[in-house]
Amino acid sequence: MSLLAQAKQFFTALNAHELDEVVAAIAPSANIHTPIGSFTGGEAYREWMLMHFRAIPDFTHEIRGMAVESDRTLAFELHATGTMTGPLAMPSGDLPPTGRSIDISASDFWRFEDGLIVEYHLYFDRFDFFGQLGLTPPAED
Repeated sequence: MSLLAQAKQFFTALNAHELDEVVAAIAPSANIHTPIGSFTGGEAYREWMLMHFRAIPDFTHEIRGMAVESDRTLAFELHATGTMTGPLAMPSGDLPPTGRSIDISASDFWRFEDGLIVEYHLYFDRFDFFGQLGLTPPAED
């Protein structure tokens, strides 16, 4: 299966909230970096996504635009949408639901070893993300 096909399968499972399947695609030692946090492994990714699904239950992701695949790396454009109907957990405490929707573009860069994601770099405009939700972005660490 191509790396792009694996990514599409990953997001199909994520959109269906089938997090066991998502976690199975990520190495336990994978380095995951996002604009609002970095962590290690599939279980930490599960917790991160559960936090998002609590706040945005209809959070969906779709690969759109360019995708570039090489031997063990994949880069692609991602599009995410959803409506904030629940609280969003932040280190300083929960941010209350705003009822506002997001429509965000992102870029993902993944590296694979033995069929698993070992590097996962997600880039999006966090100010746009929080702004669309009607929230002030938390201070960077």
